[in-house]
This record gives sequence, structure tokens and C-alpha cells, in this order.
Amino acid sequence: MKLKFYLIILFLMPSQVLISQDYLKKPVGDVNYLSLDELRQHEKSGGYYNEFWNYHIELDNGAEIYLNYSISHYGGIRDATTGARLSLLNWKGKDYKAAREYDLNKLVFDENTYKFFLNPERGIWFEGKLPDSHKVHYKTNKNGTHFDINIDFTDIEKSFTWGDGQFELGDSDLAGMYVQVPAAKVKGYIALDYDTVYVSGNATMTQLHQTNIGTRLFDKSFRFSQIDDNNYSGGYFLIPKDAGDEVVGFGFENKNGVLNLKKPVSISILETEEYKGENVSSKIKICYQNEQCDTISIQNIDEKVTMLDELGGLKKIIAKRFLGGDIIELRGTGLINGKQPVHYSLTKLD
Repeated sequence: MKLKFYLIILFLMPSQVLISQDYLKKPVGDVNYLSLDELRQHEKSGGYYNEFWNYHIELDNGAEIYLNYSISHYGGIRDATTGARLSLLNWKGKDYKAAREYDLNKLVFDENTYKFFLNPERGIWFEGKLPDSHKVHYKTNKNGTHFDINIDFTDIEKSFTWGDGQFELGDSDLAGMYVQVPAAKVKGYIALDYDTVYVSGNATMTQLHQTNIGTRLFDKSFRFSQIDDNNYSGGYFLIPKDAGDEVVGFGFENKNGVLNLKKPVSISILETEEYKGENVSSKIKICYQNEQCDTISIQNIDEKVTMLDELGGLKKIIAKRFLGGDIIELRGTGLINGKQPVHYSLTKLD
């Protein structure tokens, strides 16, 4: 298998909620392999509770799939929802996007198959008891295009986290972080407007749940991963507001079947650049307790997505006020430690 690297970066604007270093309590212990129960929706805590299952799939034909399933609560401003946002990049030289949202009360979870059906009347779900099996499915009509994507996961590495995966923020907030699919092979099909192509490649999936919206808890977050035939490595990080260099999250590295955690001690922005009026962090350094560091440099921006474009009228106005702005996502290519190529996604409020 060709060596592949992935990087996803999420940048969020500050809000009025302040967190000091004293408020951050990290997990204890080391690598903890997860039970299947951690994959399912966690118990809701707080009016703004949300949860995300984030997939990145790179196909052998050069195309990429970014697929995000979510559960969101809005503190009573609007009804709670599930969501599924798809970005299919470089598919026969073009990029495609689709997003769907449903009332949370339509969500169906099957205990026997671990199938998360966002809406039984629609064709958007994921299922499977990790690490034995897993599958994602996305079928919908959007912007004049019929999407039918079905991807099976095989050779799935075991899910894990750091200790219990729980990071406490202040007296009432919590973020839980899990690497559910550190690395896997995939195969399946993609059919756009009923033109079916069979595909293969590899994939990762991370899961995050938090008791408040990210714009209130964190300034920035990002994750990256590397996969080859025998090894994988990466990291998932969130930077709390006004916490100095303190970091929520962890890095990891698996060599020859031995998995080691890389516990961060600091993250710093080394360089920034302007892109179409946006101030973008273009070089980021993460250092760990073992005194090793990773430096990530953004090289090219290939895609720009405005998240709230899917909303209209009053819904968009409410969402912008709720989040503090519109959400802009940028994706492209970069380097880790000056030489290894990465794919990245960078998101910030505008």
C-alpha cells in the first residue's frame, strides 16, 4: 500500500468563555483499548452537548472522502439535530459536496448491529462492531446530483484513547476523545448520478463528544494521521481558551504492532499567512513529554467550504449569532516535519 498522510485542522474564534490552565484536568494512565460502548452516542450532559464521528478516506484512484456524522444540541434555541456532511474531492477531476440534517428524534440505533440510522426514511448511516466490521453509507439527492456511496472497512486496527479519554474543563465542561479507527483498508463503490465506480483505499475515524459548543471551549483544534502497510501515527488536539500552551488531546505512534501515546506539553503557531482575507496559521509545532516535536506546514489550499451556505433566511441568521460567525473550511496539502506530505482541512469562524 502506498504511504499516505492525513491532517485535519479546525480553527475556532474566541468567545467570552475563559478557561485558565488550572481548569484543565487530563486523563491518567496510558493507552486504553476501548469497549464497543464508547462508539455509541454518549449520555447527554448540558444544553449544548454535541458529538462527532469524523471520517477521512483516501482512495487509490486519488479521490478523497471527508464524511462527518454529528449530534447537536442548541440550548433550546432550536430542536436538537443529527447531521451528515460529505465532501468528495477530486472525483474524476471535480469536487462534490452534500449535507443533510434531521431531527434528533428520528435517530435509530440498532443494538445488534451497532447501526446509527440518522433517519430510517433516508439512506444515511454507519454501522458495525469495531474492530470486526464497519461500514458507511451516504445516499441522497443534493444540488442536482444523486449520491450513492457505500464503503466497507477491513483490517481495522483496535480503537483506543488516553486513559478514559475524558478531559475536564473547569467545573462543568468535559471533552471526550477517541481514536475509533486508527487505520483500516476500505473497499466499496461510489455512484454519482447512477454511474457506479468500485473503489479501494484506506481510512481513519475519530470521535469527539463535548458538553458545550467548540467555539465556547476551544480556540483551535486539529488532528493528523499517517498510515502505511505496517505502521500508523497521528494526533488529535484541542487548544482551550486562555490556557497558555495547555492542550487537550494526544499523539500516537504504532510501530511493528506496538502502540505508544505521545502526551503533548505545548503547541505553538510558528507562522501565519493571509489567504483571501483570512489569517491562516501556516506552521504549527506540537511538542510531547518525550521531548519529540512534530511541525506541520500548510502548502496549498485546494477547497473552500462555507458551512452555513446550507442554511437560508432566519436559520442562517440564528446560526451565525449562535456560533459567532460563519464557518469557513479550507482543505489542501502540506508537510509534516518538512518532508512528509499531508492532506489537511482547516476550519475557522468568519
